[in-house]
Amino acid sequence: MSVKLPNGMSTAMSVALDIPEFPHGEPPSGITCAQKPWDGVLVQVEGIPFAAGDEVTFHITVCSDLAGHLPAAETQGVVRIAAGTASVDWTVPWDGVLDTATAGSLIAFYTLAPADGGAPSTSQEAIVRYSRQHPDGGACGTDAPEHGCAGPAHS
Repeated sequence: MSVKLPNGMSTAMSVALDIPEFPHGEPPSGITCAQKPWDGVLVQVEGIPFAAGDEVTFHITVCSDLAGHLPAAETQGVVRIAAGTASVDWTVPWDGVLDTATAGSLIAFYTLAPADGGAPSTSQEAIVRYSRQHPDGGACGTDAPEHGCAGPAHS
């Protein structure tokens, strides 16, 4: 966002950003097989006055621990805003990202690059528990015979 000064010059200001959300995560369990992560996991930002031409880059880390200290995969997704909106979302892909950990956490933050050339702003991180494990030791996923289940009781 830029502010026009009386002398005609403008000054770039960064925007305070909300923390991204995982709208399909269910507390306290987070993202599990019930949310079908093999179809991707939605990350969303709401309540920000995005403008046409803004660019939002989602940064996602899949970790194999709950605390987010053991990264298993990282990815980025860029969303270019076509028209003014207050909500932006992106789906974290399964292949090579969500399929890299059976249990742990997902960490997300995003960067907003304003179309008006203002300074980019970066949000705080959101973290959610992530588990594809079943009590029998199997894991859900695309290679499962039925309903996303794989493992001893399902093969």
